Amino acid sequence: MEFYLPTAVETEKLGNILGKLAQSGDVFCFTGDLGAGKTLMSRGISLALGVAEDEVTSPTFAIMNVYEGEELEVRHFDLYRLNRAEELEDIGFDEYAGGEGVTLIEWAELFPDQLPEEYMQVTLLLEHIPPGQEAFSISTRVIREFLVAAYLFSPESPGRTNPFVPTPRLSIAVRSSFLLGKNIK
Repeated sequence: MEFYLPTAVETEKLGNILGKLAQSGDVFCFTGDLGAGKTLMSRGISLALGVAEDEVTSPTFAIMNVYEGEELEVRHFDLYRLNRAEELEDIGFDEYAGGEGVTLIEWAELFPDQLPEEYMQVTLLLEHIPPGQEAFSISTRVIREFLVAAYLFSPESPGRTNPFVPTPRLSIAVRSSFLLGKNIK
């Protein structure tokens, strides 16, 4: 699936939709351009899970933040400042990534071999939207597409005959035309 999101508000709103669909054990891996909205997407997911608005911050310097949602714990990683896979061991990445609760991993592309087996990859890219091509905002159509995708990839889906088969990786590409609140021209 690919979406164009014209504003930071729309990016956070898409995160909110993902958060409403999230279940314990879900892992979201965010990749893409600097300033494209990885933290906004993480914030939207966290808020949808009931994390207090003032608690959700970028873990750029802390590397990992843990938030308490209404029902689920949210573990939010930012791997941007890490240089070696051994540093993931130092912060207990394997113990926190996956498992109970929801895991959000920004800059996941830096350590692809250390990621959990199952995850949803969300790639956020900055780009100028060509003239004549509309950026669309989050609508009922988008929510419906996510509900369908969530159902198709859920263990309860009739298309999944063996509930023990791992869920395939679902990938979403998000293209936006904003950078730190400014439109790209």
